[in-house]
Amino acid sequence: MTPPLAPGQRLLAAAPTLAPGSTLALADAVATALRTEIIDASDLVSADLVSAHLELKGPIAESLTPTAVVTAILSDRDAGVRAEVTAFLDDGTGATAVLRLAFTGTMPDTWALDRSGSFSGLLCPGSREWNAELHRRLREDESFARLIESYDGTIGISIGGRPVHIRCYRGQVLEVVARAIKGADFVLDIPGEVFIDLMTSGDNSFMETAMLGKMRSAGSGYEYLRMTSALIRIIDNARALAGTAGYVGAHTTSIETQQVA
Repeated sequence: MTPPLAPGQRLLAAAPTLAPGSTLALADAVATALRTEIIDASDLVSADLVSAHLELKGPIAESLTPTAVVTAILSDRDAGVRAEVTAFLDDGTGATAVLRLAFTGTMPDTWALDRSGSFSGLLCPGSREWNAELHRRLREDESFARLIESYDGTIGISIGGRPVHIRCYRGQVLEVVARAIKGADFVLDIPGEVFIDLMTSGDNSFMETAMLGKMRSAGSGYEYLRMTSALIRIIDNARALAGTAGYVGAHTTSIETQQVA
């Protein structure tokens, strides 16, 4: 039995250079190649494309090399599996297009029930199970408590389009949910592939990633800046979660104690 897919897994490593063509034709070729590889890499009997979003970064060159990374895996209806993948089309100088895709697959009837339970909710950032585990970690993190000891509000993060609201009150983490009742003071949008990079880099690269403009915030800029250290600590805890949950390339060591003034 082939090991299941996991966030951080790289795909299309052996894909040939794409022949010149229209942007949509190139995207279709990438989706077809990914569908085949997902089936081969996961023992699924099908992988149907259910959503696609194409982001152009520059003019499309005559020849492009595709690469891809799995950003989330979750159980779907009827003992199925949903795999979310980001693909990059590279012309040799950088990605000229980013293609975010979601596939739903069906497992063989002979082992669907047994296998469906192996797809932990922790493999999907922003899921109910992932939020609950992050809540537990933040609640037990004394360094994070000191960072929010004067804060009464809600930190918002969107990971691959899934909202995560972290409700805080003077050093306590009250809840980590998809949506707090009164919303968030600000929301930091982290694309799925950027989140995977944060989880698998050698150290916490939050500040470098933010300075490169790979994440965007909306809402109160003042609260976003005031909670920057808290956000870095949230990423520390998410990295530790990724390591124990089985993200490919994530580190399994526990987070270091952060000195807080």
